Amino acid sequence: MIYKWILPPPIAADKINQIAREFDLPPIIARILIQRGIDSPPKVKKFYDMSLENLYDPFLLPGMEEAVDRIIRALREGENILIYGDYDVDGVTSVSILYDGLFYLGGKVSFFIPSRFREGYGVSVEGVKVAKEKGASLIITVDCGITAIDEVEFARELGIDVIICDHHQPSESVPQAISVLNPKLPNSAYPYKELAGCGVAFKVLQALSQKLNINPNFPNQYLDLVALGTAADIVQLLDENRIFMYQGLKMINQNPRPGLMALLESSGLLGRPLTVNAIVFVLAPRLNAVGRMSNAKKAVHLLTTRSFQQGRNIARILEYENRTRKDIDEITFEEALELIHDEIDLDSKRVLVLAKENWHTGVIGIVASRIMEKFNRPTILISIQNGVGKGSARSMGNFDIYEGFKKLKHLFINFGGHKFAAGITIDPENIPLLDREINMLSEEELDIDQLIPKLKIDAEITFDQLNAQFFSALSDMAPFGPGNMRPVFVSHDLKTYGPVSVVGNNHLKAKFKQKSIVLDAIGYNLGHLIDLINRPKGRISCAYVLEENRWNGRTAIQMRLKDIEVRSNG
Repeated sequence: MIYKWILPPPIAADKINQIAREFDLPPIIARILIQRGIDSPPKVKKFYDMSLENLYDPFLLPGMEEAVDRIIRALREGENILIYGDYDVDGVTSVSILYDGLFYLGGKVSFFIPSRFREGYGVSVEGVKVAKEKGASLIITVDCGITAIDEVEFARELGIDVIICDHHQPSESVPQAISVLNPKLPNSAYPYKELAGCGVAFKVLQALSQKLNINPNFPNQYLDLVALGTAADIVQLLDENRIFMYQGLKMINQNPRPGLMALLESSGLLGRPLTVNAIVFVLAPRLNAVGRMSNAKKAVHLLTTRSFQQGRNIARILEYENRTRKDIDEITFEEALELIHDEIDLDSKRVLVLAKENWHTGVIGIVASRIMEKFNRPTILISIQNGVGKGSARSMGNFDIYEGFKKLKHLFINFGGHKFAAGITIDPENIPLLDREINMLSEEELDIDQLIPKLKIDAEITFDQLNAQFFSALSDMAPFGPGNMRPVFVSHDLKTYGPVSVVGNNHLKAKFKQKSIVLDAIGYNLGHLIDLINRPKGRISCAYVLEENRWNGRTAIQMRLKDIEVRSNG
């Protein structure tokens, strides 16, 4: 993939120096903060202060008073409460937080996570019937429910109250529940709109601890689960989410709960500092695997067990199902590439719509993401089974796939999601119409320029600026993630030092030298660039992020390459 490098805009030196002096920061770090909108002393102070005292009052969420009053009544009267969640990591962490938290408070609590293959995503009539069979008089949805208008009405007809805890974009109408907790509601004055589902669940426990006048630290035992779900759901890591992530990672690194310790052990992460990247790329796929391949309730049991041995047993199941998922994922990816090669003109398609009989519905979302990253186009993958198409969509740039689907809702049996990820159920006969109409929409809303992959550079830097103060300040910017990505640096006039090789699955391994300083470098999936940088007398520029590499008990700073340019000295 050929990137267009986007260089940072100029910033007045006096503004950079003010922030650098006041907070004892290297000017490069001060510049990056300003570029990211953290451009005044109060904003910088808030960015670095990740104490729990800065969490917002949960009662700022509209409907929280009604929600906690109903939950407290259920607790005191011994009602059966059902926590109804989703099968992704945000869903299972949300379920685990309220299931375990309400049990801790003496509640008669059970949980239900729908099968991806039977009930499908979200609140369903079948799921409400399960609640009735369990004798539940109160359903609390987590990470779902904001569009469940008919299903909530059905629950009311059965005499079951519903509280909705969700973070997805609401439609024009919301369900007539006892309470709807969602920071994105139009009437919400909640100071931060980008909570994940697990964040909303945590706010419920915060509110309950206040209302019941119990230890205010009671909800904090679940910050590790909030961090897991927040990272895995790829939501913005600023403001309250940044606090959740910082505090939750600290808990996991210092004293992981038994199930998490077992998962860290089985995945090879035990004893190594956990990062957001490790959650997203190592833990989340394992927790997601059971929801994709069988049933996500195993993940809830893992996250709530008090037994390390039971955690080990469940973690082994997650490892097996994740390996199976990866195998199916790879087969599906190759089949999708074949369809693109055989049937799609990439010069005329801004959105890729791919459909095939009996693709595994548990992996099509992952594969859609991989296809989108490879071709830099919004992608919809549809599996046709028993005469029905079930699809997952991923989007990028300014193309809001959910809004696009709303305009084409006449084509769907059902749909839902948000700007960058959505799901559909569709009659296979309508797939060609979807392909045509979503591409027509994309011509209006997706600029050709957005199809050119871009790499945003945060700062130009020379190797001699990489001193102890710099690395300390860079480390203090963590946790990194959406809204606060690990900075991308560019360095020019580099030379290779020693041999350059391709290792593993097409990974470029090298050392780069600038003046007298040498840094190790790894470029994942960049093995194809080896001939480029081996050209004689070329001027090498590298775009990269800096991170720690731990190997055989040693820690060293390395460049993780994002892209390389080589220009002739002539």
